[in-house]
Amino acid sequence: MFPGHVDEIARVRTFVRALLQDHPTGDDAVLIASELATNALRHTRSSGDGGMFVVRINDHGDRVRIAVVDYGSNHDWDGKIVSPEPWTEHGRGLVLVDALAKQWGVVPEPVGTCVWADLATYLKL
Repeated sequence: MFPGHVDEIARVRTFVRALLQDHPTGDDAVLIASELATNALRHTRSSGDGGMFVVRINDHGDRVRIAVVDYGSNHDWDGKIVSPEPWTEHGRGLVLVDALAKQWGVVPEPVGTCVWADLATYLKL
């Protein structure tokens, strides 16, 4: 569990890097966790007074799941990526997640929303 402050994103990266040290998906997992945590702070109530977010990492053998649970948003979101304009500074986080993850999705949680992404641990030939 992380306090809802922007400076916590560095701690998220450190946390994921420590958990997945020497794991084949480690670098991609750090990037995805960072992007999902940043979105939780940018687009949900997690960055408000007393806000928090949770980062979950689960190794399922054939895949690693990175999940970020936030305090929910005041706006509805259908889980679809909105393509940013080429000249905009923001809006590419989920594009990166979509490119790196085997699959990803959004599910409601009792106190907010969970955005998750699975990274394949190995390729099946």
